[in-house]
Amino acid sequence: MKKQMALCAIAVLAMSTSSWAALGMGDINFDGSLEVSGNSANNEQDLGGVKASNTGSNDHRGSTVTRVRLGMNAKVTEDVSGRIEVARNPDSAGNSAFYGSGATSVQGEQNNFLFQNAFVTIEDLWGTDVRLGRQYVGEAGDIVWNIGPKSDDNLSINSIDGVLVKCKEGKSSGTVWDRIHLELFTGKASESQVSNAQTDANVGTGDVNLSNIEAKLDVIPGGRVRTAVLMGDQSNSVATGDNNHLRIFRLGANGGVAENMVTYRAEYLQNFGTFNGAGATSDLKYKGNAIDLGVGFNSKDTPVGGFSLWANYFVASGDKDTTNNDDKSFHDFSSLGVNTSDRYFGEIFGKSNALGGGTPLGQGVNGVNSGLQGLGLEVFNLGVNYKPAFATKTWARLDYYMLSRAEDTQDSVNVGKKFGNEFDLTLGYNHTDNVGFEVGGAMLNSDEALDFGRTGTLNGTQQDTITKLFARAKVKWGGEEKQ
Repeated sequence: MKKQMALCAIAVLAMSTSSWAALGMGDINFDGSLEVSGNSANNEQDLGGVKASNTGSNDHRGSTVTRVRLGMNAKVTEDVSGRIEVARNPDSAGNSAFYGSGATSVQGEQNNFLFQNAFVTIEDLWGTDVRLGRQYVGEAGDIVWNIGPKSDDNLSINSIDGVLVKCKEGKSSGTVWDRIHLELFTGKASESQVSNAQTDANVGTGDVNLSNIEAKLDVIPGGRVRTAVLMGDQSNSVATGDNNHLRIFRLGANGGVAENMVTYRAEYLQNFGTFNGAGATSDLKYKGNAIDLGVGFNSKDTPVGGFSLWANYFVASGDKDTTNNDDKSFHDFSSLGVNTSDRYFGEIFGKSNALGGGTPLGQGVNGVNSGLQGLGLEVFNLGVNYKPAFATKTWARLDYYMLSRAEDTQDSVNVGKKFGNEFDLTLGYNHTDNVGFEVGGAMLNSDEALDFGRTGTLNGTQQDTITKLFARAKVKWGGEEKQ
């Protein structure tokens, strides 16, 4: 790990602060993080395999991955600042390193670092702050709009090239405009043209453009109202008739009362737009919707410690009838091939990349509604967190998830309702504000819908318990690294 960090420092940040100042750049500061995630799991793919003999698949995995992020922030010129972030992700422990026989070369190590941030921010441009370049967007934990570092087992990272415009805050203190925060983002998630001499007709598929127009209103005590329209457009072939145009309208509120002793979240999301590509004989109209609800309670300190309780409910609609031109299943932008969710429904269902064959089934609505006219997702979650008074740096968290489809039949075929019930237990230790550790275990009692999704039949023969053990550590430094 020391080698990785040293090479990154040499490759990206080799010049001293005084050297950067000689180039006219000032106020240099650095930040970053080192994360390690180890996982051991059974039955994620075959849900139990063949128990009667030794001929069944060996459905076990055990891996440890690391993620390194290093960022540099600098003042470029008057009212202009910049950021560069490089990340190494993922690196698997034990990968061709035993006795150094296949250890990474210096050149190979340099090639493993990728630029995830490379942008400038122009301040107070016509009353706005403008960020231009490769960046992270959205909010951590958002169900449909977060592009950045993920918390799945692979420790994935996404970024996007674009421009973010925020209305400058604090320009008219005490007026109604000081309570309205407007944001506009538009960017390119995927580009197929390699030169400006080409059009979509030259290269066919590959273009994905994402935009978000959002208003956050501080109009309720201790909370906010949020409304937005998100737009995704994908070019699918040399023709214009099969382009994919997915839209998401959102309206919600969140906040807290009694000094956040009680917190709440309520949001409604609605799809609209059209698609006329593969799998759609004519213009398919997006009509799905989703509801996201949550309430929490945070106790005051007691002689035995502090408690937090929460209950969450999320439902994304499904489509019972695939013979018409209405897609009533709710979609996020995974249907365009871009993962923009940062919500994880369970350690196994929400974070296991092996269970979903790539993106976890329960990361947002990606795994269950990524295709057209899906069957939806319904999640009920209860949880408790305890911080003991006798060990103030430690905490324990227990989560229960009830996971199912929104619809159990499609075109009069029974496909199963329940994915299963999951229990997660996590023990944590916060050594400092910047150094933390956690270990835990999870158990998913799989059910008929999960088995059907794997076999394509409702046979109910392989619904064994999926188990997982995990351990994680994170060290961070500096002030910029947030996600």
